[in-house]
Amino acid sequence: MSLMDSVMNTADHTTSYRKTLLYAFHGWGKTTQMKHFQREYGPGFIISGESGLSSIRTAGIDYLPFTSWGGTTDSDNDLYSFKDIFKFIRSDEFKAKGYSWIGVDSLTELADHALRASKTAAEERAAAANKEVNGFDIWSEYASTMLGVCKAIRDLPMHVIVTALAKESQNNDGENEYWPMLAGKQIQTQLPGIFDCVLCGVRVAAGSAKDGVKVERYIVTDEARGWHGKVRDEMRVLKSVEKESDITKLFARMNPTTKP
Repeated sequence: MSLMDSVMNTADHTTSYRKTLLYAFHGWGKTTQMKHFQREYGPGFIISGESGLSSIRTAGIDYLPFTSWGGTTDSDNDLYSFKDIFKFIRSDEFKAKGYSWIGVDSLTELADHALRASKTAAEERAAAANKEVNGFDIWSEYASTMLGVCKAIRDLPMHVIVTALAKESQNNDGENEYWPMLAGKQIQTQLPGIFDCVLCGVRVAAGSAKDGVKVERYIVTDEARGWHGKVRDEMRVLKSVEKESDITKLFARMNPTTKP
């Protein structure tokens, strides 16, 4: 078969998948997006690490919880390693289910497990060689592991949504910045480059105790107000800050077949 038989086109389905990282502080509604994905795209599957799925209970979405990075998987005792779940989602058995999207909730929790696993592995290697633990090797292995698994999840042939908590910090000019909350500055700054869409959820409370407090939700889609968002918005229909709490509505507006 010649390469011409394998030529792809930018208008085919492979470029229509939404590969998304969503980060926000507690209570914005990150997990709720999984319910929106189910409504918009059909059946999906969640890899859960936060025990917070009660907020989407009525959606009836399939999931498995991870309790370690690469530890024991024992379903009788509710123990599941992320590595075993990841092997499962790449199996023919999983593909046969016909899921249209996959969610990871959340990357913050997964990174904690990955860092602990990297430390344990480094300690075991050092003990076997009768040497001191090399801290640089721990962080290097952890960073390589996390970036690698994020790319592997991103490249699955379906819609992808990965959530993370937000972390506030200050840059060299003393200005507030907001990044995904993962251990290691290298991971925080490189992670947004992996995904096609990086969306930042912001809650704003207005009013008073006397008159009542109203909470409004926004989505930052660009480098704005210290947040590091981005979108592959071919038609350039989105503003840098959108008053919206459902990211699938933004995706619908970004669809080339949808008029602004």
